[in-house]
Amino acid sequence: SAQLITELKARGGQEQLLMFLTGPVGAGKSTAMLVAKRFCFEFLQAVGTLWSDRTFLFTAYTGSAAMLVGGITICKSAYLMKKGALTEDEMKVWKEVRMLIIDEISFMCDDQLKKLDQRLKEMRDRSKVFGGVSIVFAGDFRQLEPPGAKEDNLLFSRQSSNLWNNSINVVIILNNEHRYKDDPEYGRIMKRMWLNDLTKKDRKLINTRVVKENGVKLPSTFQGDACYACPSNRERNAI
Repeated sequence: SAQLITELKARGGQEQLLMFLTGPVGAGKSTAMLVAKRFCFEFLQAVGTLWSDRTFLFTAYTGSAAMLVGGITICKSAYLMKKGALTEDEMKVWKEVRMLIIDEISFMCDDQLKKLDQRLKEMRDRSKVFGGVSIVFAGDFRQLEPPGAKEDNLLFSRQSSNLWNNSINVVIILNNEHRYKDDPEYGRIMKRMWLNDLTKKDRKLINTRVVKENGVKLPSTFQGDACYACPSNRERNAI
């Protein structure tokens, strides 16, 4: 969080910030953004600039992630699914945006990123990439790729438009175990998985926790902050 805030201070002028914030699962990406949001609120308050819910606009590519960060999906917020030109009222709401946050960026395809670039240019500055809006893209490309996306439609692919590669001007990689402070061994396993360096011992330990094997059963009721990994949405929804 301190590193992120330092970068926001450094870019506090008119220069456009296009940041990629990443790190292993549980490293604290969403938490860092919430801390940064508080900093920006207090900073704008100190310099006498008005603050609204859209000044530091939290969005995510997936609906579930948007709920976690207290925002809405970027598709809805930036009208990515709308056909045709935008109305004056639709463009007006973007006048207040000073910083756009997009969580779970790894789920976005190149086609959608190009559409975002087009829409922000319509609403802000046509001469600048993403309309000149400062954006923090948060996510982890070592997690799931967009469902059904072809190689040439992945953001990081050499076969894509390279809009992603050519736009990012700051990268911050969080390197901590924020989510696993009460279970550091599991946190270290998750980090090794992120680095593609799982050991045989790690795999063996993970396999001891497979439900219906080794006597592991789901409890009849859920208590506390327990989490369960499911192989399919159907099983998740059933639970």
